[in-house]
Amino acid sequence: MTFHKTKRAVILAVAASWLLSWIAGTSGAHAEDSKADSAGGEGASKEGIGEEKKRLNSIRLSGVYAFHLLEHRDSATTGEPLDTREHLGGFEVSYERELIEEHLAIELAKPFVFSRDIWETPFDLTLKGLFVKGDWEGYIGVMGTFNVRIFNKERAEFEGQKNVVSFGFGGTIGGSYHFTERWALELGFDYEYVPTDPVVTHGFDFALGGLYHF
Repeated sequence: MTFHKTKRAVILAVAASWLLSWIAGTSGAHAEDSKADSAGGEGASKEGIGEEKKRLNSIRLSGVYAFHLLEHRDSATTGEPLDTREHLGGFEVSYERELIEEHLAIELAKPFVFSRDIWETPFDLTLKGLFVKGDWEGYIGVMGTFNVRIFNKERAEFEGQKNVVSFGFGGTIGGSYHFTERWALELGFDYEYVPTDPVVTHGFDFALGGLYHF
């Protein structure tokens, strides 16, 4: 009787020990899985944060229309009054860098505009204040411009000079809409006052083009 009780107690003790060991092992495995999932989640979260980092640089390619108001002047060959308005078209490439994220940026732009009797290659430096709301970004800024105007042979005879180098300053306003994190469409308007140019006094430029952020 005592032997059977002892045997039964030993069997129960062994079974209980095995059951406790199995429960402990299962709990440990679940804990390891939870840690792995947590680590994976943190990694994915950090990776996501990295992917959402603001892209502070952009390049732009735009089509440009320029309208100029010219000085009153007479032809060097005929003495007759020359046109006081001119229309030009072309394109512009630019690079922009945000100095203060979503608040302040600097832009370097190189327009190429022309008509049948003139070719212009300005260089513009612009400081912009930015206003961001969702996918929309507006800006207003001040600019300095350096320009080289090259006349064709006939226009050069009328103007009495082959080319003109000038400096000026002005303002800019515009905005862009971001289709994706990298791509946007921008519309801008520039006004330039050019007191050093004997031909052009006021310039009005309209530009529409695509932006790529990186």
